[in-house]
Amino acid sequence: MKSIKANIVAVFAVIALSPLAAMAHQGEMHSNPAFGSAAPAPAATRTITISSTTKYVNVAQGDVVKFDVDGKTFTWQFDTLRANSSFDFSAIAPSGVNTHGVRVYVAPNPTYAN
Repeated sequence: MKSIKANIVAVFAVIALSPLAAMAHQGEMHSNPAFGSAAPAPAATRTITISSTTKYVNVAQGDVVKFDVDGKTFTWQFDTLRANSSFDFSAIAPSGVNTHGVRVYVAPNPTYAN
């Protein structure tokens, strides 16, 4: 009986710590409601690879995107305060990530379009 309880406690500990572990490798993240917020990697609905030739990326409000920049990854949710805006990718990238001067364009969430 004791081993069953220990296993149950271990399972709950893993579940509780999973989101933290998913974001731990992502480095220091920026936090600003104008741009969105960091998200756990499993929440991403698509992946965008940023290279030295990438000039811009297009996303929509509410998108959760995993970015791969020179082998470094992080996941971001674009729960922005306003649509039809743009900003420098460096505003959301973790420290130490080469953002290659990329610009992010945020469109309105199509779910709420009239």
